[in-house]
Amino acid sequence: MATGKHSPVPELTHGDVREADGDRLIAVADLPPSGVTEVRTAQLGVLAVGLADGRPFAVSNVCRHQFAKLGRGQVRDGCLECPWHRARYDVQSGAMVRGPQGRIFGFGPYSKTVQTAANAAFRLKTHPVAVRDGAIVLTS
Repeated sequence: MATGKHSPVPELTHGDVREADGDRLIAVADLPPSGVTEVRTAQLGVLAVGLADGRPFAVSNVCRHQFAKLGRGQVRDGCLECPWHRARYDVQSGAMVRGPQGRIFGFGPYSKTVQTAANAAFRLKTHPVAVRDGAIVLTS
């Protein structure tokens, strides 16, 4: 799903966003301890880029719950976790595998409804990547 000017999902882009060098997104050694960071690309805008279970990923940077920046989250149990309400995403498929958590948003029926809606219409956009010469790179 696209973000930005012509999308219902806004592009969120302030703070420590790294700049891609063409298809080279980031050196694996430069990933923070959270396992994910934000990378601005010329063609795709800002992506959440990292490693999950040793596999590289690049996905849209905006949580489908309340638009938090996923590149500011963390990788947990092989999933990308939102920094605001801990919704989790499968970074290979873009599916929300766990809805938002917490005192209010973790209410079972609400959390499941958010998860169902996100998976029906608003999965994270995934981009093909690989590790080459110690860096995560776009492959198409």
